[in-house]
Amino acid sequence: MTTFVFVLCSVLLISINTQHSVEAANPCQSRRFQHDSVVCVCTESYCDTLDPITPTKCGILHVYESDRAGKRLERRDVQFGNDLTGVSFRNVTINRNLKYQEIIGFGGSWSDAAAIGLNRLSSNLRTKVLHSYFSDEGIEYSTARVVISGCDFSNRPYTYDDVADDWELNNWALVEEDLQMKFPQMKEALQHADKSIKFIGSSWSPPAWMKTNGKLNNGGQLISEAGSYQWKQYAKYLLKFFESYKANGLPFWGMTIQNEPMTGWDASFPWNTCGFNAEMERDFAKLDLGPIFEAAGFPPESFHILALDHNRPLAKDWADVVFNDTVASRYLAGLALHWYFYGTAGPYSVYDDIHDKFADKILLATEACNRNDDDNDPIGLGLWVLAEDYAHDILLNLLHRVQGWIDWNLVLDMEGGPNWVGNTHSAPIIVNPEAGEFYKNTQYYSMAHFSKFLPPGTVRIGGMVEEEGKLELGVFERPDGGTVVIVINTYDQEQYFNLNDPDVGDVRVKVEPHSFNSMVYYGEECVSGSAKVFHPIMIMILILPALLSLV
Repeated sequence: MTTFVFVLCSVLLISINTQHSVEAANPCQSRRFQHDSVVCVCTESYCDTLDPITPTKCGILHVYESDRAGKRLERRDVQFGNDLTGVSFRNVTINRNLKYQEIIGFGGSWSDAAAIGLNRLSSNLRTKVLHSYFSDEGIEYSTARVVISGCDFSNRPYTYDDVADDWELNNWALVEEDLQMKFPQMKEALQHADKSIKFIGSSWSPPAWMKTNGKLNNGGQLISEAGSYQWKQYAKYLLKFFESYKANGLPFWGMTIQNEPMTGWDASFPWNTCGFNAEMERDFAKLDLGPIFEAAGFPPESFHILALDHNRPLAKDWADVVFNDTVASRYLAGLALHWYFYGTAGPYSVYDDIHDKFADKILLATEACNRNDDDNDPIGLGLWVLAEDYAHDILLNLLHRVQGWIDWNLVLDMEGGPNWVGNTHSAPIIVNPEAGEFYKNTQYYSMAHFSKFLPPGTVRIGGMVEEEGKLELGVFERPDGGTVVIVINTYDQEQYFNLNDPDVGDVRVKVEPHSFNSMVYYGEECVSGSAKVFHPIMIMILILPALLSLV
């Protein structure tokens, strides 16, 4: 009997020790280049991973932290009701009665440069990149922008029909970048995601012969005007892209009408573009694009057409023009937004103003990228300010009604391309196929602090701090009931917060200098879980006296 009691107690103790164990993710294999932080190196045999987000124990806050000093989503646990003394706290009260926008998702973009970079990797390394982006052991991207034909981040200028005056589109055809690269890569991403990915298509330029200047670049607009045969044929040119991808098992959530349409009025603009103003997009949507897509099985109820796809200073006037037209508004789901001129583009509150007037319209950030100021080193491996710029803009967008944030190139090469006009930049992942490696740059982890923790269906709730460019805090409620608090601190000093959730209690948290912090807890789980499940310790307390009496 003594042996029996010993064995039973051992089993119970093992249960106690393993019930809340943390899965052992692969840590970052860090490397420092010449900058102030590190990258995480992935090779044929090793790549860092992340654990899926799971409910916390009662009264415990999980804090995931990345910082300039080298932490990459390192987790620590903090107890509600804890005590930190001798410091000044910023008090934040979480208010679940205040609900703002629902999150659509976060992601990156399949430019030709990204597709080419992925294709140059071994199949094993390519899988590791896609797993890192889309799986629950990665950062769980849920959206992806896909370029329609060529852009600056291609290795050549082209469209899907470069036969002059082919208005009937008899020579329209996808190219190698689609058929041999994007198709298989996007399908593999779906396998890693184990859920849908919202693919969004964007065109940089129609065929040159459709434009007033006869060129892909140097500005130029569509020949003729909205409602004309020429504009309808361009709508059908775009439609063929979505039909072709759908026929190959890759349906799209939506599209933007034109990438950066105001660049099409610049006769010296160096790469692919086409000029639209707000009135032209409004009329194209209601007379050509919307009706043609709807008739072909892409109705506005399920296929989301976004206007603008350009910078914040244009947004308010653009919204007034396109959404105040009843017919155009039916076909237009919202605005696509770019971040360029970050820090000088005017107040983020313009997005609140747009929401107040057009509450049913989507606001989605669809492009951002940055680079090191040194032209000899545009990718800036390990440059922390690249990550801080991303993190600030993402959180400030979210604090002002924007519903998601899509990065530009998923990957770039060691020169920051390929790019046929030399417009090289950095990216969250830089590939080095010659060395059999790729590098998770600092921006990858700033993206992770949002995409990993705020899945589609998450809602922003009450509670925030906003010191633009220095310190921001936002509070969100996940669809599984978890609460997420995200803090971006770019001060040179640590910051202290007293978080008060009336449903759970107070918890005090320190965040390090130059750090990103995603905090997760499941207060409701504590209330309901304790009534449903007997903890092994409770079981031992209840039965151990009876067992000992038998000895």
